[in-house]
Amino acid sequence: MKKTLLLAAFALCTQFTNAQIGITGGYLNVKNDGAREASSGFYAGFYADIDIVESFHIQPGLLYGNACGTNALYVPIMFKYYLANTDLNIQVGPQGTLILEDLGDFKSQLGLDLAVGVGFDIFYDIFIEAKYAFKLVNEDIAGVNSTNFNTLMIGLGITL
Repeated sequence: MKKTLLLAAFALCTQFTNAQIGITGGYLNVKNDGAREASSGFYAGFYADIDIVESFHIQPGLLYGNACGTNALYVPIMFKYYLANTDLNIQVGPQGTLILEDLGDFKSQLGLDLAVGVGFDIFYDIFIEAKYAFKLVNEDIAGVNSTNFNTLMIGLGITL
């Protein structure tokens, strides 16, 4: 139900702004500060690209990620700045996280990250990007407080 409402909100936003909706997906890498190795997996989801001015865009998204059996929802709101006369952009913004394992104590499953990244528009409707998110507010994973649960996402996006 919540996913349907979020998708409806994305669709409504595009009716009133110069925005495009698309799908994205790719490689996901998550690492807890206390762990020796990172866990790898994938992410996939939807995004809206809202063109504020030619060189400045806002890109909210709703992404599902799975790494080493842990399921999560990521809600990034990336502010994209295109470098002059190029298809290269730099990105920064907050990213909400929700671990989908045991939602009994919903509040302890929420987290907030600061994401930074870079992207390149291959064609008008296809792009590649890499984002790294630093944990600001921690969620509780399986009863263990994760002090620095950082994520790396490398993927491809296609405008619908």
